[in-house]
Amino acid sequence: QLHPEPTRHPEPTATPEPVVQAAVYGNPVRIVADTIGLNAPLVGVGLDANNYPIVPDHDVAWYNRSAHPGTGENVVLWGHVLRFRATPNIPAPFERLKELPIGAPITLYTDNDTARRYVVSDQIWAQPHEVGHILPQGYERLTLVSCIGDAVIANGGVVDMSHRLITIAMPVE
Repeated sequence: QLHPEPTRHPEPTATPEPVVQAAVYGNPVRIVADTIGLNAPLVGVGLDANNYPIVPDHDVAWYNRSAHPGTGENVVLWGHVLRFRATPNIPAPFERLKELPIGAPITLYTDNDTARRYVVSDQIWAQPHEVGHILPQGYERLTLVSCIGDAVIANGGVVDMSHRLITIAMPVE
């Protein structure tokens, strides 16, 4: 006579956390801040050979080592505030960034047709070496980085500015 084996039930295991992927959320491709008339495409950039941020002359840059909108981390954009002498008729993308008031809305659009809304919560003057603002924060925020302060002049032209204007915006749920 055969006796059936008892049915074995697998031990319950923890459900793994889902992995957030860029394809799900999309790359940011446009920023709109109507308060200052900003409506600009974004260019994905990284760091140069010396580990300095690549900042395009006339575009707003999305730091592609930072987060994607909606992933719960720091989305970092940067852009110039001064026009280039060779192209004085082309405005710098962040030339009016310092005019953004606390509470101003900012919208990021992604390449998968989603819009993520943020509200300006703070503006900070930081020294160029204070890079903590562009690192992961453990929560979602939008960080806009531009130059501000006194001009640093070399060879008869402005080569840098003494500080960075860090504009922080929090997501609107």
